[in-house]
Amino acid sequence: MESSSSSRRTRSQIARSVADREASRLARPERRGPLGALSHASKALSAVTSTPSGVCTVRSYAARNNCNDEWSGPFSVARQMIAAREAARERREAVLKQKENSGREHPLDEIVEQAELEKKRKLNPSMRWKPQILSNGDEPRFSKQENIYMKRRRRVDRQKTGSCQTIPTLFQLCVTFLVMNFEFVESLGDRVDDSIRTKICEGLVSAGKFDDEAFKAVTDTGLEVLDIVDCASITQDQLVKVLNQLVPGGLQALLLNHSGRCFGPKAVQAIIKSSSDADGRGSLSALTSIAIGGAYMLTDEDSYLLIQGICESLSSIGFKACPLLGQRFCSSIAQCYGSTPTMNSAPLLELVLEGLKLSQEDLRLLSSTDALRNLRNIELKYIDLLDDKCAESILCVAGESLEGINLSHNLLLTDDVLSCIRRCNQTGTLRSLQLAGLKGLTKCGLETFFTRDIQGLPQPPALRVLDLSESAENAMTDQIVELAVLSSSSAATTLVPSEKSSNSLVGLVHLNISGAGTAVSDKSMENLVKYCSTSLRVLNVSYCPNISSKGLGYLVTEVGDQLEKLSIWGMAQLTDEFHDGHRRSRDTRFEVIGSWMKKSAV
Repeated sequence: MESSSSSRRTRSQIARSVADREASRLARPERRGPLGALSHASKALSAVTSTPSGVCTVRSYAARNNCNDEWSGPFSVARQMIAAREAARERREAVLKQKENSGREHPLDEIVEQAELEKKRKLNPSMRWKPQILSNGDEPRFSKQENIYMKRRRRVDRQKTGSCQTIPTLFQLCVTFLVMNFEFVESLGDRVDDSIRTKICEGLVSAGKFDDEAFKAVTDTGLEVLDIVDCASITQDQLVKVLNQLVPGGLQALLLNHSGRCFGPKAVQAIIKSSSDADGRGSLSALTSIAIGGAYMLTDEDSYLLIQGICESLSSIGFKACPLLGQRFCSSIAQCYGSTPTMNSAPLLELVLEGLKLSQEDLRLLSSTDALRNLRNIELKYIDLLDDKCAESILCVAGESLEGINLSHNLLLTDDVLSCIRRCNQTGTLRSLQLAGLKGLTKCGLETFFTRDIQGLPQPPALRVLDLSESAENAMTDQIVELAVLSSSSAATTLVPSEKSSNSLVGLVHLNISGAGTAVSDKSMENLVKYCSTSLRVLNVSYCPNISSKGLGYLVTEVGDQLEKLSIWGMAQLTDEFHDGHRRSRDTRFEVIGSWMKKSAV
């Protein structure tokens, strides 16, 4: 009887031990219960263990760190992590304190560091710049409780207040009133200037009111410049009627954008017929400039006939996104404007070709004669097959008189085109150079291009407009910017007579180094202040992460009030120290683009 009761007590104790062990393991897995083993004589003979793999003899993290009373929930784990982090910080501070007290560092190290810092400040004046919102004690004038949101809100309110204080001119009020009530206008009359008509057309296009009736009212007889920013709503028949009236009446400039629907074979024939005399032999056209964009109906043969028909007066040619132009178009320029042409043509002063599907053979036709010898401005943009050899052949024909070159977004161009541009600038007339999006340009090529006194090469151009945006990574550096601004400002002796007589400012007027990367820093801003403080008007330094608030604030503060626009897209490192601290933060004439997203006014 006693043996049976003892056996029952033994089984109940075993079951109780198993239950306690399982409950302890599930509730606190990092901690082992006080019961080390079951009440068996031998663990090897026991069929019950606390875990499927047996009893673990390794102490847990909580047991090693005396955290036996901690619960295993997320709050407890987080508190343990924080405690471990604080303990590690205290150990690091103790090690640093011990190192400071060990006497290994020299007592004059701090003085040497201060001397080096003062030397850097003398060499880099931007480091000494202080924002105007800070007092002499470097304490903000505004409340310390003010957060970032309130600062941004105050800045937006200040900008709105400044824009509201700008009273529209009487001309703007009249144009706005006329646009809003243009359905009651039958004709503008012959007293309205061409520039006013252009502004009215822009307003009508923006308001969505530019239709056939508005086009008829704007284009009166005697108009000298027909400039339409969007011809999408104009039909070809309507344009033909207007051209039949305007071309014989003395139309001098035809500027049509998005003209795919209206400018085609009928429009070309209307211009040619209206420009011919009664016998059809000579040309009576007064057209000196033509710029057509998006004319997908204009064929290669029609462009040949157009150039041949009005070349006696035409001196500026521009075609953008006209996919059918090719060999015949290029040959018409080479034949009509050569030194021995079949007809007496006007000198070709400007050539703009953008987004055309020209082959290398077509491009070589442009330089097959000396038709480009009188060019002042040339733009060859987004032409896929334009390489260094084609560009060199074209520039060599027109290089002596060129004042502006734009070869942006041609992926086949490399450093060789830079050498060609510098060799062609023998007379020093080049003032505008735009090479945006040329990934083939390198740091060495650009540095060589702007370096002075190279044997066998003329001096670098004294530029007023320089665009090297979207170049290859780290192709633009502080040294290249310094050489560029130095060549633009130190070339006063190479000015052409017209510039000397007008006392023009020497230095860069427009600089775009957007996307230059980490190789451009505050040093470039200091060089701009040093060489271009009286000439700089437009500056784009977007996506230059190494330009700090001090460098940009120093530039805006030191450059004259002629600076109009500053683009800083992607400059997340700029703080309120710049936005609210530069000298012209409350000047409504100075526009900072990209400081925050805002809705366009159009």
